Amino acid sequence: MIILYRTTPSSFMKAAMLSRLRKGCCLHEDELSESILNDGVIDVDNLNMDDVRRDYEKVFGTVGWLDGPKARSLAKASLYSSRYIARDRYHLVINIMKQALVYGPDYVLGRVSREARTFFNRARRVCIEISRACGFIRLEPAECPAGCVMAGRVEFTNDISDIVLRKLSRRSKNAPVYLVEKDTAYFLSGRKTASCHVRDLPFDLPDGGFSEFWEAYYDSQFIEGRKNLSLARKHLPQKCWSWVPEGKKLR
Repeated sequence: MIILYRTTPSSFMKAAMLSRLRKGCCLHEDELSESILNDGVIDVDNLNMDDVRRDYEKVFGTVGWLDGPKARSLAKASLYSSRYIARDRYHLVINIMKQALVYGPDYVLGRVSREARTFFNRARRVCIEISRACGFIRLEPAECPAGCVMAGRVEFTNDISDIVLRKLSRRSKNAPVYLVEKDTAYFLSGRKTASCHVRDLPFDLPDGGFSEFWEAYYDSQFIEGRKNLSLARKHLPQKCWSWVPEGKKLR
C-alpha cells in the first residue's frame, strides 16, 4: 500500500499515522510515478485529520500533545526542513513524525536522535535563508498592461521561492510581486504560487534604473572611514551581493 502525501505539516503527520496503522509505504507526490498509480494508493489530503487521529488512538493510545505548543513547534520545523534540498528531505520528515508518535514530542524536540539533529539543523538553515532573502531582495517597479508590478531577481539554495514570495507579497499589497530565478518567474495566482518562463511575462524586466538611483543614494550616505568589509561579508552572504547595488563594494 502506498500512502501519498504533500509538503504540509498536516499531510506529514497524517502520513506518519497511516504508515503505522496500515504498514504502508509513504511517498511524496513528487516521488510517485504515474506508472504505479493504482487502487492501492491512499491520498492523505483526502482524509480528515480528526478521523485519522481517532483511528490511530484506538490502536496506539491518545496523542493529546498534538493539540499543544509542542505540535506547533514540530509542524513549523517540518515545513522548513522539508524545503532543504536533499534527496532524503521528505523521508527524514516522515521518520521524525514517526519518532514523535512512538517516543513522544520531547524525544524529537530534545534532538535525542541523529535524525532529529539533522532535521532541526536543516530547518534552521532554511529559516536563515528565508530571513536573509526577505531582507536583501530588492524589488523594482515595472509597468504591465494590468498596472504596476514589483519584480526582483533571486538565487535560492533551497526550495523556498513560494514562502519568500508570500512574505514579500504581504508587504506589497498594491502591486503584485514577481521573483525571477534564472529563466523562471514566480508569482501568485489567486492563493496559489504559479510560475512561467521569463519570456512569457506580460512586462519587461526592470532595466536597472531603480538600482542606479538606490546606489547613488547609498553613496551619498556612505562613510569611507567606517567601512568594515569583514563584518559586511559576514552578514551579507556572497550569493546575495548581486541582489543589492551596494554589494558591488564588497567585491
